[in-house]
This record gives sequence, structure tokens and C-alpha cells, in this order.
Amino acid sequence: MSLPRLVSATSTLTPLMLLALLASPRSAEACGGTFCDNLPDPMPVDQRGEDILFVMDGSTVEVHVRIQYEGDAERFAWVLPLQGVPEVAVGSDPLFTAMSNAAAPTWTTVTEYDCEEDSPWGGEDGGGLSPQFDLGGDPGPPEVVFEEVVGAFEVVVLQGGTAEEVVDFLDANNYAQDPDAEPILQEYLDEGFLFAAVKLAAGAAVDEIHPLTFKFPGDEPCVPIRLTRIAAQDDMGIRAYFLAQDRWAPSNYKHVVLNPLAYDWQQSGPGSYLELLSMAADEAGGQGFVTEYAGPSGVVSDVSIYRPSWDETAFIGVDPIAALDIIGSQNLNIHPLIQSLLLEFIPPPEGVDAVNFWNNIEDFADQIDLMAWDDAAFAAALVERIIDPGLHAVDLLETWPKLTRLNTTMSPSEMTVDPTFHANADLPDLTNTTITTTEQVLCGGDQLYHVDVDGEDMPVCVPGGASYPGWEGMPHVLRIEQIPEMGPPQIETDNSAAIGAAFASYQTGVECLADEGGTGDGDTAGDGEGGSEPGDDAGDDGTSTGAGYELPYDVSCGCSTRRGTAPVGVALGLLVLGLIGPWRRRD
Repeated sequence: MSLPRLVSATSTLTPLMLLALLASPRSAEACGGTFCDNLPDPMPVDQRGEDILFVMDGSTVEVHVRIQYEGDAERFAWVLPLQGVPEVAVGSDPLFTAMSNAAAPTWTTVTEYDCEEDSPWGGEDGGGLSPQFDLGGDPGPPEVVFEEVVGAFEVVVLQGGTAEEVVDFLDANNYAQDPDAEPILQEYLDEGFLFAAVKLAAGAAVDEIHPLTFKFPGDEPCVPIRLTRIAAQDDMGIRAYFLAQDRWAPSNYKHVVLNPLAYDWQQSGPGSYLELLSMAADEAGGQGFVTEYAGPSGVVSDVSIYRPSWDETAFIGVDPIAALDIIGSQNLNIHPLIQSLLLEFIPPPEGVDAVNFWNNIEDFADQIDLMAWDDAAFAAALVERIIDPGLHAVDLLETWPKLTRLNTTMSPSEMTVDPTFHANADLPDLTNTTITTTEQVLCGGDQLYHVDVDGEDMPVCVPGGASYPGWEGMPHVLRIEQIPEMGPPQIETDNSAAIGAAFASYQTGVECLADEGGTGDGDTAGDGEGGSEPGDDAGDDGTSTGAGYELPYDVSCGCSTRRGTAPVGVALGLLVLGLIGPWRRRD
């Protein structure tokens, strides 16, 4: 279903409306050359990464790729192996941002104080977010089977030839490429792949870079990671999204369930999560994905993806001053690509700050470059780069009920096999993206981090002034699984016993004490005199939420937001609770 485009009444553009977006332009440098999660507390990737969305519709694969680049425009080039001749179009940058906002994980701690004097809020609970085709015979030279300018890019698709001939073509047509790519290109050619070569069109700037979509015949989503390894750095992030009827999973890579005990809850934040993810992927042989979200696609907000008020016809026959007014009235100023269009069609005078120029354009009326302004061309570019991609993105969200987000990190030495994926209708939803651990501050300052591991509350003792444990022998992976096309995951590695042993070993060497001098309720931690032992049912104030497989396939992402949550009596909990001692009061 396509949304109607409505004409809205023009109103005066207040400077702050435009400034809200233009003062913070989308920049290739904003995340150090990586793709960002665009969250208030994002989960960034240290080096370059890939954001890819797959949509499988029968025998057709639609791939959306968000591109980010740091460097000279003329040096930008990108080569993508494809299974067939594609249809190529501009993609929606806000779609990736909205999916990230909805599906990116947030690992947080909530702090509770047993004694009022320990709390910086005077006794009030405080907390914070820390958180294949056989070509056969002599292929002949590469044939250009597609050539088109798509948005800010020149795109050609090559079929056949040898790797040397492909490289020669790229060189002759000013596509920057790496000499180390040749043997990898030959691998893909031998497997029958085509290549899409992308570069910025003449005159296009780096800040005009936008996502691209490729739609072609195919039966299996695949990330061409072998070619990526040439320029990749260690622990490069790869996030794969899927819009479909069912949840998706890796086919030839492992599925990894993270161990929340190995997360540094004391330093809770992006760096801690990235380290956990990277270490977990390494423990899966460097080729494993974590499911961070699998659930309704309706959680993705389309407010910034498309607005019915966007109407290109309103710009026909107007001058640049009126055009800026219309941009504000149509709320186009929320779109990350509007600035690149303004730089092209309403460029600031030399030496004048762009934001200041656009927000006060009447003051510069005699300096406007009227030769750059073309109302019809601006309207056409608006449709191609903003309106149509937004409409298509919203249509995808309305058509496909399920969104899956898989995440991993990889180093070049691990990029030897292209990951492929499949649907499994039997897998349950995993919709809890906010993973919460309660930091219980005992009277006197010792801390207990109540970490939920598969529904089991495991209180980690951290004496006052100490750091969260480094965990000798603690795995970063709870389970490594292989997910079939039907049925539950097949567990290949279950680290429950090793996790329990590492936890118990640490707990026997530390002691968390509650100071009797406090003015708290006095019943939080005890030695059998009214307090609760680890594992005891704490009563009505304990809550636990989660979603996952029925035991023994429990991959709960549940969180315990209050201390004393009643544990699920699984083997891991029995092992741990039999070995740790209770915390006690100070004498």
C-alpha cells in the first residue's frame, strides 16, 4: 500500500525549525567513519561497519545498504557482488535510523539504596541508563548490463570476464579499487556473481552519500563479507536487518546467546556491550550472530521516514527564499538528506556559514546563486532521494509484519565465508531490547549486581570501592546454537556449568557486608534474621520479564528490576546457589 502525498498550506519558516536539523548535519566523521545506531546512548562500532536490510519476496531479494564514507569524493568507490541484474534505487536513511531506534539493545543498570544516607537523592531510588550460477566456458570480457545515475551515484553492473578484466574496467572508468581485491573478485566470478560498481557522480560531494537499494532474482540473503575483508579492520561491526513474515537466523554461521554476567555492569555502556559482543563472536569461531530483536515491525516509527505533507509540486515556480519556507512548513527539515540538496540548489556564498545563510536567507538576498536554483530539478531530486524512498520504506514496514536484527563483529582473518540466512517460523519473538540489572547498594556501600541469567537472579558481590569482576574462566557466551529451518535451536555449546563455576569461584573470594548503622529497612541483606538469602522468594516487589524458548531452550532477555526476584530452579541456579555464601551485616 502506498501513502498519498498531500499538499499542505505554506507557513512562515522560523529560523529554529531549520536550524534544528541543519546545525547537526549527518557527517561521515560523526562516528569516526562507522555506522552509528543514532540513539541517545548508541552502541557504536569502533571501525567501519555495514548496515544491511534484506527483504525476501518470493524469488526476489531486495537489499538496502547504508553507505558511509570518510575521505575524498573522487576516491569513493564500492563494489558489491550480486546474484542477478538488479533494479537500483535510492534508499531511505531514516529507515535505518528508525529500525535502530526500535531494535538496538540498551543494557542498563538501575541503582537502589538500602540506606537513605547512601543515596545522593536523599533516600529516593535513583537510577540511570548506562547502557549460484554456472557460467561455463570462456566468460569473455565483462559486459555492462546496467548503467545508470541513481541519486548521487553512478552505478554500473558488470557480468562475466575475469578478475583482471574487471579490475581493468574499474581502473579505466575511475572506480578506485584495491589491487588485493583481484583474487577475491575471481572467487565470486567463478561462482557466477555479477558486480555492482558504485561511485559518486561528477560534482557530488561526500555529504550527498545516501543508502542504495538493489532488487534482483535470488533465493538466499547473503552478505559478501569476503570482499569486505580487504579494507576491514579488526572487530568490524555487521548489522543485518530482515523484514519478513517470520524471524530470520544465520544459516552457515552460528547463533550466539550472550552471557550477561560477562558484561561490565559497573561501566555499563556502549564500550562494554561492544566488548561483550566481540568476545562472544570470537568464542563462536569468529563467525556467529546475536539476535538483538525479533518481533513486530510496528515498533519502527515512520514519523521521520515519510510525512504526508511532503509535496514536490509546491516547489515549482518558487524562488529560493520561498523554497526554504516550504521546507519548514512541510517538515522536510527533519530529513538528513535535505542539507545535501540545499548545498546543491541553494549553496551559501563563499565564506558564509551554510546554516546562517539558510536561516537568514533574506539578509543575503543579493548573494543568492540564482544560477544554481532550478525549481523543477529540485522537485525531481526531492522525489528521487527523499519522497519515493520514504514511501517505499513505509510500504515495506506495512507489508512485512516481522523485523529481525542480527549483530556481530568480525576481523579480516575471520571473513572467509559469506554469511547466509534463512527464516524459521518456529522461533519465538525476542522483543525485550532493554536489558536491566539492579545495582543494590547495601548499607555501608558494598554493591550487589542482580544479573538475570536465563531467568535466574545471580547477585554479583562487589565490595565498596572495588571494580566489577574480570571473571577468571568466565565465558562470554551462554550458548552457541545452530538454528535449523524448522524447530528449536540445536545447542552445540552450553556454557552453563562453566559460568556457574566461574561465578561461584569469584563469590567465595569476596564478601559484601551490610552496615547495621544504616537507617534503611534493615531487611534487605541478612544472616537469617529477617533478611533474604540469594534465591529466596522476595515477595511482591520482585518482577521479572522476558521472552524466549521454553526450557531447555530458554534464551530469555528478561530483566530483574527489583532485588530478590524469585529464581527459576534450573541446574545453573542450583549449582551456583549451593556454592555461594550469603552476604551479612557488619558487626
